[in-house]
Amino acid sequence: MTLIFIYDKFLINIAMANNGGKDKNTALKVAISANLGWGFELFDLVVYLYVANTIAPLFFPSSSRIASLLLFLLTIVIGYFARPLGGIFFGHYGDRIGRKRLWFISLLGMGIATIMMGFLPTYYQIGIMATILLVMLRILQGFFLAGEWGGGMTLVSEFSPDNLRGLMGGIQQGGAALGLIFAVIANEVALTLAPGNTFQTLGWRIMFWFGVVPLIIALAVRWKVGESVEWLTKVADKPEKIPIVTVFKRWWKLVIIATVVLFASGSIYYGIIAYMPTFLGLYTKLSPYEIDNIVLATNLIWLFISPLTGYLSDVMKTRKKLIAYIGFLIGLLVYPVVSMLYIGSYILGILAGLIMGFLFAFQYSLFPAWLSENIATSVRYSYIAFSINLGVAFSSFAPYIVTALGLAFHNPVTGTAVFDVTAAIIGGIAALLSPPDKVGMELQ
Repeated sequence: MTLIFIYDKFLINIAMANNGGKDKNTALKVAISANLGWGFELFDLVVYLYVANTIAPLFFPSSSRIASLLLFLLTIVIGYFARPLGGIFFGHYGDRIGRKRLWFISLLGMGIATIMMGFLPTYYQIGIMATILLVMLRILQGFFLAGEWGGGMTLVSEFSPDNLRGLMGGIQQGGAALGLIFAVIANEVALTLAPGNTFQTLGWRIMFWFGVVPLIIALAVRWKVGESVEWLTKVADKPEKIPIVTVFKRWWKLVIIATVVLFASGSIYYGIIAYMPTFLGLYTKLSPYEIDNIVLATNLIWLFISPLTGYLSDVMKTRKKLIAYIGFLIGLLVYPVVSMLYIGSYILGILAGLIMGFLFAFQYSLFPAWLSENIATSVRYSYIAFSINLGVAFSSFAPYIVTALGLAFHNPVTGTAVFDVTAAIIGGIAALLSPPDKVGMELQ
């Protein structure tokens, strides 16, 4: 508790520094609200992966456990390709009528879709209709998630003092780690309330229902967030008629670069970090408790490192090079890190998780400021929401691909490494092609 207190004081002291002409306390509140909302949204998605081994046969029955899992993982892809559409929708209205309302609606919609998953009948109860309902809810999740993440990045960047944009964005991005921490807690609660075989019928449902807890917290905090002053002063009286069209006309190169970079980052996340519970459950004999602790260690370091690395980019006054170089470093370490997981050692699993959590947090924390500083306020929500969600939509193939490649190579470590190393290198190169950094400068 002492360490957490010291860390909180660090964040507050940094946020109270003299900078940028914007209210530091308000910026910090918005960043924390975005952190909680993003944490809940990622909980919704990660809990789906967390119970993949359990519920895949319930909605995609097959004679092969892996075949059921592969079909189940394809529903992730289907849901994620609703995200670019959601990005266009929420970005359009967020740029035209304001950020706050759309940001709130996206969080509420996502929460309802997730909780409803816990009530779904299985294939054995209503046949193919169960599968169809699951896919429909996945599509709704993807649609609403697009507004949450893009809106969070946009609002945090616009509220942030100019020379603390990296720090505030890092706080917001740390919410993704919070999502997996929520999932660990939900899993422990479910295992306690529905031990043994009961988990197959009730436990996985409890994990989805648990989402109501972080949802209420996130909604309560978000309700108090005001509208973006950047939008009110620069856009409110003269919004773009169709913001996404303007983005494609003037900033199409940025859309391509951002999409590729987010694809690479998302591939690492979904191919290693979010997939970790499924991977360890498939290929090791670690207990559910040990797997939970490995996931917890990975995400705790991510949660606490993310603001620090975001702030480091403010101090060093560079983001694109840090994104690129960390991407290359992740590419170099993918094979040894995944090998450590595959060994099935509890201690090595913790170490591997800490390494990957640190490196991923470093890169991931820089995205809000990096994306926001190269685009006009009039179309910022549309650009960010569409680009990041299109990139992550493509990365949603990662769990399916690494599983399939593992079968093809007869080695799950090689399967994971081939895909994620390639993605990391491509993403690093794309980041280097982005425009010059505008760290500390006023937003357009």
